[in-house]
Amino acid sequence: MPVTVVMMLLLVQGALYYLGRAVATSAAEDGARAAAVVGGSTTSGQQEATSELAQVGSGFFHTENVSASANATSVSVTVTGHVEAILPFMSIPVTTSATANLEQFQP
Repeated sequence: MPVTVVMMLLLVQGALYYLGRAVATSAAEDGARAAAVVGGSTTSGQQEATSELAQVGSGFFHTENVSASANATSVSVTVTGHVEAILPFMSIPVTTSATANLEQFQP
């Protein structure tokens, strides 16, 4: 019986991991899109990703860091955090990033 309970808890923990990873990836992609638009900046990308994480991931995804960097042609947003642990000995880190090409006006 205890083995069955632990297996079920591991299954739920796995589902939380995949949900947390999907939320972090979505936030990184939205942040990269916000930073890549004409007039956007790395700060706006960080703010967009942080805002989405606060709205969608609160309760099961704990954000540790949202960073953005840009070069001449692209911008990248990276989200780092961890998902809520059901079992006390588990700490599952999540790191994901997204890159978008900078939009440029060409007459």
